[in-house]
Amino acid sequence: MTIREYGSQNEKILVLLHPAIVFWDYFDKVIPLLEKRYHLIIPALPGYDKRNRHEDFTSAEQITRDMAKWLIHHGYDQIDLLYGCSMGGAIVLRMLAEQKVKITHAVIESGITPYKLP
Repeated sequence: MTIREYGSQNEKILVLLHPAIVFWDYFDKVIPLLEKRYHLIIPALPGYDKRNRHEDFTSAEQITRDMAKWLIHHGYDQIDLLYGCSMGGAIVLRMLAEQKVKITHAVIESGITPYKLP
């Protein structure tokens, strides 16, 4: 998982998680606006990274563990806003449930929730 950071000089941290079927650059239009006021952390989730095409998608649970581990390792144990759309929303739900990183605010847009297979 490749993780990009913008506006790292800013205090408030926003983590943006993209939906399935699109790449991290889904956020290209908002990065220039948000990086002026916020420290943005935007991962290219496994299976959706143009730089790392050999990496396959694992699961929302594994990505959640890897993301929390990366954040803690880099000293980001508190996030001001965690945003996720679709698959990214599923990861936000898992991060909220696991509580490994303190999250002040979360936005879940069309988040995928677990379901039983038929």
